[in-house]
Amino acid sequence: MIWLILLVTILILFYIYTFRSFKYWETRNVYYEKPVPIFGNFYDVAIRKRHMGDVLKEIHLKLDDNVPYFGVYIFHAPNLVVRTKEMIKEVLIKNFTSFPNRMDYTNEVVDPLSSYDLFSMKEDLWKFTRTKLSPAFSSGKIKMMGPLMKEVTDQLENLLESSNGQEVDVRDLAKRYLVDIISTCAFGINAESLKDQNSQIKVMANQMLDQRGFVRSFAVFAWFFCPLLVDIFRLPFVEKESSDFLVDVFLSSYKERKKLNIKRNDFIDLLHEVIGKKDQNDLIVFDEIKMSAQAMAFFNAGTDTTSILLTLCLYEMAMNLHIQEKLRNEIRDSIDPTGSISYETLLSMEYLDLVTKETLRKYPFLQLLQRYCVKDHTFETGLTIKKGQRVLIPTLALHHDPKYYPNPEEFNPERIRGDRIKDLQYVFLPFGEGPRKCIGEKFGLISFKLGLSMILKNFEVLPGPQTEIPLKFEKAAFFTTPESAEIMLTIRRVD
Repeated sequence: MIWLILLVTILILFYIYTFRSFKYWETRNVYYEKPVPIFGNFYDVAIRKRHMGDVLKEIHLKLDDNVPYFGVYIFHAPNLVVRTKEMIKEVLIKNFTSFPNRMDYTNEVVDPLSSYDLFSMKEDLWKFTRTKLSPAFSSGKIKMMGPLMKEVTDQLENLLESSNGQEVDVRDLAKRYLVDIISTCAFGINAESLKDQNSQIKVMANQMLDQRGFVRSFAVFAWFFCPLLVDIFRLPFVEKESSDFLVDVFLSSYKERKKLNIKRNDFIDLLHEVIGKKDQNDLIVFDEIKMSAQAMAFFNAGTDTTSILLTLCLYEMAMNLHIQEKLRNEIRDSIDPTGSISYETLLSMEYLDLVTKETLRKYPFLQLLQRYCVKDHTFETGLTIKKGQRVLIPTLALHHDPKYYPNPEEFNPERIRGDRIKDLQYVFLPFGEGPRKCIGEKFGLISFKLGLSMILKNFEVLPGPQTEIPLKFEKAAFFTTPESAEIMLTIRRVD
């Protein structure tokens, strides 16, 4: 009998807690959709039926323009979703001091690398580290990596020649290219992924943040939205075997280069230079863990985000041959007589830039941005949110809003030509905006543009018998991720 009373008491307390929690937005006169007990508005996300970005997109697109924000519940936690340029600017730039953090949770025991990388760091520690690392990502530093990148693109051309006329998995091709680019520019080693499809570094890169598997997608979701699960199940943000392997590679290269005083104008040189400038007022000492954390963040961001972007762009080129031909003509008109593409040339090609931006627009890798409020804040609309609450910016929804991008499912590079991009500020957010905008944006864009240009200057990509039309996406992944492990396109040489 006592167990029955205890059970009924627990159920009543749970009902009261749920009822009170789900009254939060109603009492503040904020629009929200009816939540489901326990899961809030993310039941379909929790059962791996829908992507979180799609949930926010559906709500965003049904609301009138005069609704500047809406509320959602992630489990029982109320989250504010801002949807106007003014409020987005207020969060990302104008009142940045109220919203300086991407993450509110880290776990140095479960995953020290993810806890110390620039993405996860908070407030003063983030500001100090960002200032230290920013010189390593300047245009001048990236330009100096040109010879290292050229070695990789030469190997890419050789691989394409050997695949002429065949159906190729462009997802695998893009990943191999980016693994080699990042390995040489970050670690100072040749991963040889373009020569050997099963190179150890490439295999480890594939499994480190593979969002198609349940464990990794569940772990990433838990780190962002339910840290209690990380504590209970001890879930690292990135797969431990692969991250341990790559840390060993990085540290071995770093120590060997330091011992022999070898210079290659890569990330290790730049990191060594930055870290060497120590001051008594430094907030942290860059020990092996903290150095490795930055290297792993650079590796993950460079290989995953840019390879997915390149894959999806090649897919769109195959689906839109007139766009591909126009881009190829620009590339051929811009390259030097030897067939090389300089850093300055990549920056000067207007249509290449438009194609890049449209790929980023249609397929934002991060489908939402999040910021944590570190002090009570009242928006210009009059709404107040409390310290510790999370604000979401629905990137996917904004990028597919017909108000800003007519016929948003169409791949149309011309929509961002000229001054149009200025009108889209705060609703074109592939790298975020403001002080916490992605530090590796320039490097990622150069790597992408170089790879795309080297592929299209002499080859065309076409749909083949195994090409998936339309392309499906992984619903359980936190990041934009194609559902299929293989994206097959025919690659054929053109004169």
